[in-house]
Amino acid sequence: MAALHLTRHTAADPAAVWDVVAGFDGYGDWMPMTRMTTDDGAPRVGWGFAGISGIGPLAFSDSMLVTRWEPPESTAPTSPAVFRIVKTGRLLGGWAEITITPEPHVSTPGVLGSRLDWVEEVVVRPLPFKRLFAPLLDRASAWLYGRAIDAMLARAVEVSAAPGRSR
Repeated sequence: MAALHLTRHTAADPAAVWDVVAGFDGYGDWMPMTRMTTDDGAPRVGWGFAGISGIGPLAFSDSMLVTRWEPPESTAPTSPAVFRIVKTGRLLGGWAEITITPEPHVSTPGVLGSRLDWVEEVVVRPLPFKRLFAPLLDRASAWLYGRAIDAMLARAVEVSAAPGRSR
């Protein structure tokens, strides 16, 4: 599968977007028929998590490992925040890199919003299946990830607008 690149702009501040998008234990809220397992402690380089997707004997584990972890910095609010994961499962391989860049929100003057870039490549293993499943996987991934990202950003807008939250 070619790398999927989805870009979204939101009025949510970068910290709120990061909190939602890097909240891996909540990915089950965004992905159908998925429950999450995570390593102990806070995410960091070397930390792992997995989405268990499917029903009964048709379920599979999509395990991932964090290889880059650069959260938003309050001391450098114009710098992008980035995390990268590598898929380590037996069925799915590949990687994802998510970048959250602070930017003025176009339709809300004076509000610091965010640009989210989600770049991902998923490979179905064993590799001979890649060619067979690539066209279907490309279309399904664009739809599924686009839907999930839109829902995550809607939640981030709610978090960003919460009373008592400084922007």
